[in-house]
Amino acid sequence: MRFWALIKRDVLVSWRKKSNIYQPLVFQLLIVTMFPLGLGAGAQTLAKIAPAVVWILALLSTLITLENIFKDDYEDGSLDLYVLSGMNLYLASLSKAIAHWFTTGIPVILFAPVIGVLMHLPDHSYGILMLSLLLATPIFSLLGTVGSALIMNIKNGGMLLSVLIMPLLAPILIFGAGAVLETSLGNSAYSHLMLLLGCTVLSLTLAPLAAAAAIKINLE
Repeated sequence: MRFWALIKRDVLVSWRKKSNIYQPLVFQLLIVTMFPLGLGAGAQTLAKIAPAVVWILALLSTLITLENIFKDDYEDGSLDLYVLSGMNLYLASLSKAIAHWFTTGIPVILFAPVIGVLMHLPDHSYGILMLSLLLATPIFSLLGTVGSALIMNIKNGGMLLSVLIMPLLAPILIFGAGAVLETSLGNSAYSHLMLLLGCTVLSLTLAPLAAAAAIKINLE
């Protein structure tokens, strides 16, 4: 019950702070409008780089929201209450990742076709784009809990968080953008999707454990 209550609380708090949801989407929109200005408005030119651009924007827009996953709870003492109440920190970390995915990952997935249209992504690539993001955005949130737990007691630790988890997210970017690219070229994206699925399962298993360990270290 506490697990689901924590998810519900975090989702409601994020919805009340509308900027937590709008900021990543506005960031994507602002950046994507720069590409036609810098590269020219040619549809063929934009279509060639569309898979990479959509995925990079999805990753970066999620990255800017990761710092506060645990920071607010650390500052107001909620994390100490989790420990004192005997709550399983693995489940607490998992609930944080799920709540973050609901409020950030899902909007990014739903907004991705808009970015694809602006970048002239081929019509037959949208299904794989949505599926690949559906598999990958939970990884962003899960690994983000690890980074956020590590830097939650550091003021303005967003840059450090990026340095810590970007190497872990780079393979996800390669597999995801590769899946969309292969589809746009008329090839099968099966292998890329299977790799993403494997990374999702691995992250779901190990990331909350790492985040729980980081919480214990910071609270000692």
